[in-house]
Amino acid sequence: MSDFEHELLDILEQDTKFDPARAQVLRLQVGDEYKRKKRRLLIWYWVYHVVAIAIVIPAMIQIYSGNELQAIRGYVGFIGALAALIIIKLWYWIVHSRLEIMREIKRLELRWTLAQSEKSTSA
Repeated sequence: MSDFEHELLDILEQDTKFDPARAQVLRLQVGDEYKRKKRRLLIWYWVYHVVAIAIVIPAMIQIYSGNELQAIRGYVGFIGALAALIIIKLWYWIVHSRLEIMREIKRLELRWTLAQSEKSTSA
């Protein structure tokens, strides 16, 4: 858990009156936290793609160079770069799905806690 998540849990565990403005601020903070995580994930995704493409281009040049040994090296580099692209796409899909699910769970926890605090103040 990040520091932000610990801070959020501390705020939600306090027995205070329901404040709609505070609830909106907390919702925005949860959304911003996951936007930052997704942005970092996307940056790594594109960096990895650029590196893989940088390997594919020289590999293609080696394949068509005419020398048999260089062509074999080119095929190995090309297949390796394509495998790396497939792996990064799968990794991105898994991590992105996990982040989306975690974000929705945090929103539901926040909504439930705020609803409970609203019920306890009205009772």
